[in-house]
Amino acid sequence: MELKEVIKKAFVLVGYSAAGKWGCDAVYPIPSLWGKSIKFISDHQVEKIVGVCLPPRSDHYFYTCGMEMVSVDFGKIEKGMTVHTFPAQKYVVFKHLGPAKSIPHTYRKLWDVFDKQGYAIKEGVPEIEIVKTNLFGKEETDEYEMEIWVPVH
Repeated sequence: MELKEVIKKAFVLVGYSAAGKWGCDAVYPIPSLWGKSIKFISDHQVEKIVGVCLPPRSDHYFYTCGMEMVSVDFGKIEKGMTVHTFPAQKYVVFKHLGPAKSIPHTYRKLWDVFDKQGYAIKEGVPEIEIVKTNLFGKEETDEYEMEIWVPVH
């Protein structure tokens, strides 16, 4: 699994949010948040959908799915949406290729490489998932692709 280091500029994320957790009584809101965001994203002709997870690598998390902006555009914020701002940050970027159902497998490999390379997650900064909107409807195909950005020191 290849990775690259990137400095991401500060950004604003507008989207739909929910708390979640993993486990035997899993509360897993991520697919429904992505589903809610598809209409909003296509109405605004956005090229990519962005999901952020706080804290990264946690069984209990807060997830937001929406679109990235350089600054807040109140004309694009609809009822029920949240707005979050994030500072410039160094990330390690991994790529998931293949059906969405195999994303958990990608994360297991990602954390293995992450740990072996000696990286440490920077607290208080989100993990980011980015998917180009032209891949909507292709989640169960081999051409589906998602970038995973993990904040590091």
